[in-house]
Amino acid sequence: MRFALLVAIGGVVACAEQDVTGGLPAEVELVLLHTADTHSQLFPSRQLIGSGDAARGLGAAGTLSEVGGFARLASVLRRERAGGERVLHLDSGDLFQGSLAFERFAGEPELLAFDAMGVDAQVLGNHELDRGAEGLVARYDELARFPLLAANYLGDGSGGIVPSTRRFVVLEAGGLRVGVIGVANTGSVAWLDARPNDLVAVALEPALAVQGAIDEMRPVVDVVVVGSHLGLDADQELVRRTSGVDIVLGGHQHLVLDEPIWVDDCGGGVVDDAWGRPRACTPRRVPIVHSGAYGRYVGRVSLRLDDAARSAPFGADPLDAYEPSALTFDLLPVHGSIAGDPVVAEVLAPYETPLLESANGLSLLAFVPAALARVGVTSGDSPLGNLAADAARSVALADLALIGASSLRHDLPPGVHDQESLKRVVPFEDPIVELRVTGGALLDAMDRAGRSAAVRDCRTQVHVAGALVRFTCPCDDGRCARIWVHETDIVCESDVACAAIGGACDTGVGHCRTPVLSTESYAVSTTRYLAEGGSGIFSGAEATTTLAVADSLLDALVERLRGAPRCGMANAPVREACRNAIVEAVGATAARAEVLCADLACVDAGAGAARDGRIRFEAP
Repeated sequence: MRFALLVAIGGVVACAEQDVTGGLPAEVELVLLHTADTHSQLFPSRQLIGSGDAARGLGAAGTLSEVGGFARLASVLRRERAGGERVLHLDSGDLFQGSLAFERFAGEPELLAFDAMGVDAQVLGNHELDRGAEGLVARYDELARFPLLAANYLGDGSGGIVPSTRRFVVLEAGGLRVGVIGVANTGSVAWLDARPNDLVAVALEPALAVQGAIDEMRPVVDVVVVGSHLGLDADQELVRRTSGVDIVLGGHQHLVLDEPIWVDDCGGGVVDDAWGRPRACTPRRVPIVHSGAYGRYVGRVSLRLDDAARSAPFGADPLDAYEPSALTFDLLPVHGSIAGDPVVAEVLAPYETPLLESANGLSLLAFVPAALARVGVTSGDSPLGNLAADAARSVALADLALIGASSLRHDLPPGVHDQESLKRVVPFEDPIVELRVTGGALLDAMDRAGRSAAVRDCRTQVHVAGALVRFTCPCDDGRCARIWVHETDIVCESDVACAAIGGACDTGVGHCRTPVLSTESYAVSTTRYLAEGGSGIFSGAEATTTLAVADSLLDALVERLRGAPRCGMANAPVREACRNAIVEAVGATAARAEVLCADLACVDAGAGAARDGRIRFEAP
């Protein structure tokens, strides 16, 4: 049994000669409830249930179900807390950004709800920084009673975000002392380097930050948990380069892992200490858990901890009395039949905006007869990707548009939609900009997109408008992408008809397009995130000029829908479906619904450019 020294670390005081385990039995259970990337989804949202979510219990496959919502999430958390003696709820970041509620209230209801549901600690996510340091500090310092963790952010002067964050926290769980280290996404710091006077922070290498925190608190804790907003690949690398972590709870990529991924720590038997000096260590198996996004699941990790058996199956840390000897992991679905927690529901009630309602009455934008998927059946372009890319191009009147697939976070389900429901699809406040780039720079950017697609089983990481792209997949050497842009008067049905000009056939419009020329200049509409090097598509230095053209992709999409064909011009079955959807959604009379439908944008996933094959994968 270990005894603590009289020390003060990170604001935690341990008393001399005090039995840290508090007379606990040799074997105890610790339950960790995990959430991440809830993205301001305060209220339940409609989702078309796929086979994977159906298998996890979220709903029946192929049905539209109302899932998630903070009140239902709180009910699941309270149920689990009531069933265990040592239970902690840890969140891996990106509480903010993703609904109109965040735009209207700047994070206030999210923090109040997290407090009400009893979160024990939250990791700083990159979208917590969307309103800058001032917005983060004001909200968290005023409203949050739980710690915000970021061990790898260092202060670079006075002020900024670092005084509002902590490197780690030691939580008490029924006599067990649990050290929780937070690791923020360092990519967001690089993106915000252009505003150093705002954040007043610099990034520390994550493994070095975590190892330093472990070394500082290990003598007075029984378990070390890392909450990460790095993403899965970086989580695995973090484990390999550290020693002493018991489990990683990850976020950022919105991944749902049905079982933990196990990684050996202490890569090669040597890690660096907090000062960068190498030291020997013995590898242990460390589990990594990702529990999805938008409050649709709670990850439940049950760790059995053994104070006596030094031959624990995951390995033993000589500085630690308790070691994990068994683990179970479950995904708890937040489905439509769960009653919302009344306390959290009361907190959120003042912030709820009735569906499809505004100060001027109903504010419907579009009717979608059939779901617009964000992933195409060929893993190339998709109906939703093409609609969004068209919107980005039209708002800039550019030669072509290029948006990241990660800008689209949900399919657009069938039914009537307003700006709130579209916000769930394109949630980020990321301005649309127009770049002026050379053809060579554009080819380089698409090569990077092709290589990224290749490591993801030939699934596109971008969507385009005004262009055709052919990716070679898999691609190891040479060019991974070819691009054709300007439309000609040559009518075609296949690429054969365009061979004489080296072109390709745009079967969506039936005309040949000409290849991109390395020395020619092109106007490209894209998101600021991509333009500044996000996702590694553009290097951040290709553009000769950059011009802001829209506040966000959402704004561009709304503008695009206002100019789309009206449902009044659709066939009778579509008009009837539109009328019925409005009656069901808002309780309008059939006559009123008929009038509203006549002036709604009608977005058909099976028509024209929505399925035109702009992006294709070809064998080497």
